[in-house]
Amino acid sequence: MLPLYIAFKKRLDCLFRMKKLNLIIFSSLFALLSYSQLPQRTVNFSNTIGSATNFTSISAALSGISTPATVWVAAGQYTEDEIIVPSGVTLIGGFPVSATSYSDRIYPGNANSNQQSVLDGDYAHRVVTVYGMLDGFVVTKGYVFDSIPNSINGAGGGVLIDGGVVMNCIIHDNVASEVTPSPATIPGTFVASIGDIYCTDGTILQPVYSLNQQGKIIATLSGGIPSGKVAQGIVFYVDPSPTANKFYVMAKVSTSKKVFFNPTFDVPGIPNTALSNDARADFNGRANTDSLNAYIPRWIVQMGGNPWYNQDYAAKYVNEYNIPAGTQGQWHLPSGGELYKMWEVHPQMEACARDVLGWTTAQTPMFKKDFYVSSTEYNAGEIWALTTYSYPWGGWGLARGNKTQSGYIVPVSVKSQTQD
Repeated sequence: MLPLYIAFKKRLDCLFRMKKLNLIIFSSLFALLSYSQLPQRTVNFSNTIGSATNFTSISAALSGISTPATVWVAAGQYTEDEIIVPSGVTLIGGFPVSATSYSDRIYPGNANSNQQSVLDGDYAHRVVTVYGMLDGFVVTKGYVFDSIPNSINGAGGGVLIDGGVVMNCIIHDNVASEVTPSPATIPGTFVASIGDIYCTDGTILQPVYSLNQQGKIIATLSGGIPSGKVAQGIVFYVDPSPTANKFYVMAKVSTSKKVFFNPTFDVPGIPNTALSNDARADFNGRANTDSLNAYIPRWIVQMGGNPWYNQDYAAKYVNEYNIPAGTQGQWHLPSGGELYKMWEVHPQMEACARDVLGWTTAQTPMFKKDFYVSSTEYNAGEIWALTTYSYPWGGWGLARGNKTQSGYIVPVSVKSQTQD
């Protein structure tokens, strides 16, 4: 079975290698049973819990452990070599150092930074591989690299899940890269990460993303949007190239549909793209939109200035888009590759829009199962559009669509990584 990628702050923060479903069910049942039992081992506890042996590091506590077993981990920062959670072991974090029972535990989403059990890879390696169960940790600053596309060695910078279960964890600021490691590929030197909020004054706000007990991504921003800050959009993609120094920000998805343009014609300056893989590689939404802006008004004049042609088409919508006020001219019609990357992380974008920005509600989601217009052309009559009609049960991706077919528009803006 192909891996399922779950994106939090970075795509490939977390990689599931799903085996058989019954393995996951068994692990979950085992975990529930283990909660009613005292641990066999603890890490950094000041009190002795039953007959448990206390250790000063997680790796030492897991070394040579007999299964089934449960390990309780006290709050603190754990910067160790890659942690391997064996099958049959439940590793539970979030306990105060003076805890005496399971009820003393604090979930990471309810805890302050001093109450969390933090697994920190220091951008030196993958943080944790899970064959058993990982519950109640913050996983951050993992890094893996492999120049071979889709290699398992280059996936799951924060967590690699191989037949195990991860729950009640916050996973953020991890990297899995196909780009040679350099300071520019480490998020500590980045201005922005996926899921961050870009403000009109060029500053960045960083919500925290986690999974609730229903497995739904939720977003929180301590204190909300600060006074004087105006959110422009959400970061949905960071160019991984060490020399690119740019990231992509999305605005709110349009509430009504627009056509690419009607009637159809081949736009000079936008190359025809024959293959979907090439459409996914197109990140020239700004240049494509500039070509549309240069050609369409001239074409309308040549057609006698018929106002019917100057209706609310896609490029006109993004040109006139001015939310928040003062941002008109900064937006473009996304390319196929930009739309594709956006949909890869759309649950996280939805969480930020719903929980932090107030753009939408749980009852009125921003993203719909529909047709989204891109600026990538197939030929004179068709574009590459993002289609999500069958999501999540069927396929989604870029598909050819008629330029006169109406679809939703997502204004996009490209920002510099090197700005102050």
